[in-house]
Amino acid sequence: MEKKHAYLVMAHSDFESLKYLLQAIDDDRNDIFIHIDKRTSYADFDEIKSWVEKAGLFFVPRMKVRWGHSSFVKCELKLLEKATKAGHYHYYHFLSGVDFPLKSQDEIHDYLRDKDLEFINYHFDGDNGDEFAWKIRYYHYFMRWIGRGHFDGPGKQNAILRRIKDKNWELVGRQEAKGFDRRKKYQNIEFVKGDNWVSITDDFARFLLSKKNKIMRLSTFANTPDEFFIPTVAYNSVYKARIAGDNLRLIDWNRGNPYKFAYTDLDELKQSEKLFARKISFVNEPRLVLELMEHIGVKPAYQKPDNPQVSIVVPIYNVQDYLAKCLESISSQTYKNIQVIMVDDGSTDSSGNIAESFSQKDSRFLYIHQQNGGLSAARNTGIKAATGQYIAVVDSDDWVEPDYIEELLKVSMETDADITVCGLIKESSTPQEISIKDNKVYSRTSAMNILSNIFTEDYLVINVAWNKLYKKKLFDKVSYPTGKLHEDEYIIHRLIDESRLICTTPKALYHYRIRDDSITGAKQAANIKHFDIIEAHKDRVKFCKRQIYGGFYRLIVYSLFEEIIWLMPTYDHSSFKKYGLNNKFRRIMLREYIKNYSQLDRHQRFEYLSVIINPEEYKQNSDS
Repeated sequence: MEKKHAYLVMAHSDFESLKYLLQAIDDDRNDIFIHIDKRTSYADFDEIKSWVEKAGLFFVPRMKVRWGHSSFVKCELKLLEKATKAGHYHYYHFLSGVDFPLKSQDEIHDYLRDKDLEFINYHFDGDNGDEFAWKIRYYHYFMRWIGRGHFDGPGKQNAILRRIKDKNWELVGRQEAKGFDRRKKYQNIEFVKGDNWVSITDDFARFLLSKKNKIMRLSTFANTPDEFFIPTVAYNSVYKARIAGDNLRLIDWNRGNPYKFAYTDLDELKQSEKLFARKISFVNEPRLVLELMEHIGVKPAYQKPDNPQVSIVVPIYNVQDYLAKCLESISSQTYKNIQVIMVDDGSTDSSGNIAESFSQKDSRFLYIHQQNGGLSAARNTGIKAATGQYIAVVDSDDWVEPDYIEELLKVSMETDADITVCGLIKESSTPQEISIKDNKVYSRTSAMNILSNIFTEDYLVINVAWNKLYKKKLFDKVSYPTGKLHEDEYIIHRLIDESRLICTTPKALYHYRIRDDSITGAKQAANIKHFDIIEAHKDRVKFCKRQIYGGFYRLIVYSLFEEIIWLMPTYDHSSFKKYGLNNKFRRIMLREYIKNYSQLDRHQRFEYLSVIINPEEYKQNSDS
């Protein structure tokens, strides 16, 4: 029977990357032991379990781990202790949550099957200009708070941490002046430094644990003791002869601290002889991870669809002056395999006749008439009638460039994107082009993060429905909310969450017509239905309270409060009086203030409290 391997994973808050790492090492010849940093706000163990099907999965009790502090060493020993109690493994692999295998599990197991080496790297003080003795020679009393941080930004917390860091170096300087050297207590030990991400045998793992108390004494008040303890213990023991001098990991310290691999490094990673690489984040480089998964045989190779059909949904309601231009722009698309679903939502002008005329002269155009149910209802009807593999939504008073579908589809097929986004042109007296610069590839985490700041142009480009190409399967679980304004805000976070890749092109291919008489135009500015946007953001806050979005959840909450404040100037004094908006805004703000108090910083608590006291007065002060 083949000997099993144990993977010891230290993860923090990058849960989307952790998911793909676990899938890459999910094998019945492996057991996986995970520690989730206690500083991470949200951790859903049941969801993490769902990512693993074959390997055994075990969780280590959570603790707060601080980079550069002895807690890092303590956590590694806890993982090792848990694993050795579970069984005898051929190898124990230490990985972070942003490591990734470069070889398949078959290759890893085959390579290590007959090995009896400790895959540890090390060097001596001064080698290659790395003078590290000061990290262990002196006591660094404040590593628990300062770690290896820089604290260059504004704010009281950073200022306090800078003072603590200065104090730490002051005390180190005093020890140096007195010739202090804590290593004198351990004159029989030669300290060496190496990476703590290693692969070790069962007997050395148990030997390491037998030295646990001594290791923790040495690690306490040391600077980054995780860089020393494993190579130093191995070098000063009977296992010295078994040190391979190679930790089987591709870690680049020349281009970063360490370097974060990008999609442009794909060939280098594929050709490497190493078993693992660090750092590789799905959140930041999703295409890199997906292609590495293909490379190691975890994910089947992507097959581009051949000439897929794209269904374009056009909801129509009383737009007789604009509809022909919209439909002509769709009819003139350079990509020909399209289905155009025109949903007449009970128009009372000649819009229906115009739409029917297009269906009569072009078989790709399908005309559907229904009783008035609103924009969301019309979109939902069109999506249900769609037969294409992809969906695009075009509002009937807008128009698109001839290569609108062709360009979006090209990007989607090159990347296997679930959502592809183009730039837009706001058509008013002074046209304004808005786009996300360059061709970007977002994971769902990074795309959702864009929604945490409502004041950016990127937010507008991601938030709206109509400058995008969607895989139709995204709408299997998601539909537009009927009877609501601002339906795009209700649905976009759910569509992103259903996606794996969201890609962009900087080309502005969609013309968005600004109309005073539209449902969100200037003439409707005082419409009380605009409060729907608050409900949409409240839904987003509730939806994003999950581990995958925990790293920026506070910003999602912040965007809710800012959207409420942003809405207030929409209404003038007479509207405030007519609808009792002072009390309405106050009730909403107070309810959310109490519910989300723990997510607000000191400045936000003070600012939002002033809104609660008198919303209209706050609005007037802001306007002035």
